[in-house]
Amino acid sequence: MPHTMVLAVRPADLERLDALVRAHQEAEERWVGAEAGREGLARLRGAQRRAVQARIRAGRQERRESGLHRPTRALLLAPELRAELEHRGLLRGWKPIPADAPKAGQTLGGTGPRAGLGLTGRLVVALPESLWAPLTRGVYWTNQPHLQALQEWTDRWGPGPAAGRCAAPPEALEERARHAVHITTTGDVVRAALRRVVGE
Repeated sequence: MPHTMVLAVRPADLERLDALVRAHQEAEERWVGAEAGREGLARLRGAQRRAVQARIRAGRQERRESGLHRPTRALLLAPELRAELEHRGLLRGWKPIPADAPKAGQTLGGTGPRAGLGLTGRLVVALPESLWAPLTRGVYWTNQPHLQALQEWTDRWGPGPAAGRCAAPPEALEERARHAVHITTTGDVVRAALRRVVGE
């Protein structure tokens, strides 16, 4: 079952992605029309018509699986997300995330949704389990050592930027920054895959 994800992206990247989706949709529609014409679908009835329609649907699915037609955001993103997960060492079996782990929201030490300059577009994409599991589990488990260090820092210097940063000496702030820079979000990974798709 697909997992729907919503993340902040640059509007220009979203526009490029959607333009690619439209191009793939148009190419697929042209192919379907050509196949229907070649098979004489308009003049067929009954079982013959259903058989031709089934062949066209199967051919369309084959073309999607081969990557020739990728008429959805998810189909366009999937190969590049897989490549990005592989590049980051996340594409492997991970233990499930503990049931009591935070499910969503700002990660301690993260930068927040507005920190990325220009991330005002919203990408909604449904990811298959084969990509969702290594993405979410991999990010969770690779962040753990840094999150623990940031939690210890917060326990010592205070929970808020104002409390902690005013009280903490410069070396403590540097320590926090060293750990915070290692925090990766699922959005970071998907945005990197998106940049691959749109050619950056």
